[in-house]
Amino acid sequence: MKDFLIVLKFELMNFLKNKTFIVSTLIICLMIGVGLSLPTIKDTFFGDDRDKTSTEQSNYGWVDETNTEQSNYGYIDETNSINIRELQNGFYNGLLIEANDIDDLKDRVNLYEFDAGFIIKSPTKYEYVVRNNEMMDSNKISFEEALKRSYRISELEDRGIDYNELESIIYPNVESETIILGKDSASNYMYTYVLVFGLYFIIILYGQLIATSVASEKSNRAMEVLITSTKTTNLIFGKVISGSLAGILQFGLILLTAIITYNLNVKAWDNKLDFIFKIPGSVLLTFSVFGILGYLFYSFIYGALGALVSRTEDVSASSTPVTIIFVAVFMISMFGMQNTEGIVLKVASFVPFSSFMAMFVRVSMGSVTTVEVLISLVLLGLSTLLIGIIASKIYRAGTLMYGNPVKLKDAIKILKTK
Repeated sequence: MKDFLIVLKFELMNFLKNKTFIVSTLIICLMIGVGLSLPTIKDTFFGDDRDKTSTEQSNYGWVDETNTEQSNYGYIDETNSINIRELQNGFYNGLLIEANDIDDLKDRVNLYEFDAGFIIKSPTKYEYVVRNNEMMDSNKISFEEALKRSYRISELEDRGIDYNELESIIYPNVESETIILGKDSASNYMYTYVLVFGLYFIIILYGQLIATSVASEKSNRAMEVLITSTKTTNLIFGKVISGSLAGILQFGLILLTAIITYNLNVKAWDNKLDFIFKIPGSVLLTFSVFGILGYLFYSFIYGALGALVSRTEDVSASSTPVTIIFVAVFMISMFGMQNTEGIVLKVASFVPFSSFMAMFVRVSMGSVTTVEVLISLVLLGLSTLLIGIIASKIYRAGTLMYGNPVKLKDAIKILKTK
């Protein structure tokens, strides 16, 4: 145990004293802190204008606005029969401003005074003037709907029918209330996504760092000296757990910074980001337990892969198959968030390679029994321990393997013969 603690402390301090680790952590925390404080900074120095509204009048009518950066659109009514006020009420993209003539309209579009322009030929026909035609143009779609609405109002009024009354019959307001008996997947989606993505990023990053560290020791022959000083289990467990602790510390600091900063600025945000930062304690506990075990599981694998190569340049190629499996696990979990009752996600939640993500998604967003969680946890814990033992043996065998990278299956065969 003493040797293990010595290795753990040494490797952990190497991670924590690394300038890249310190600088990247500080920069990310600073960016998150400043980003989440922007509404408070804005309110402090520029005033709170969220409750202010303005009513602007033009030559066609009135438009109530909450956005002072309203886009402007030009128009020409060649029919002189369009109710522009009703047209504006149905056009939500911006202000409609009348141009003097067609040339004036085109010039102002080219000069960016207007985002686009409309030449109304009849109540159901118009020409669209735009600088560059895009595949999906919301301005054109919005104007067409507004023109249709204006035409319907005009035709109904000619027949003595009130449009608003008719609209209330055709499109009645339906009130509903959802009674949730299980989990609110829609509300839990965002923070589940953030946590899963964060775990994915940390494992990929630190897995490669652990593999590179092991390969570096092997390339400079330091591994041969180390295994004569202590057991290989102390070396590999100390190296992997120290890397895991460094990753957990970094991720924890970033997450803690985000949560604290948001809570300090929650009023300025009007609680708009509660769906991200208001994470239930049970969800955080599940994420911590399964996340740490999954982290260790893959870290041991990456550590073993690092022992199979003689040069740090070969680490990337050697770890590619495991990385592909890990990316597939990530994608299964991401798509599983759309349907937590899907059979693929349920099976993945019991497979050690994927259970640390899949089971967390099910706990966070779906319905899962305590027995299922315990079975998955036990399987993952035992598998992590087994992988750690195998990794220590591969680590020791790796001291005798120099030259070309050794395939994982060949290393396992060598272990069986011993």
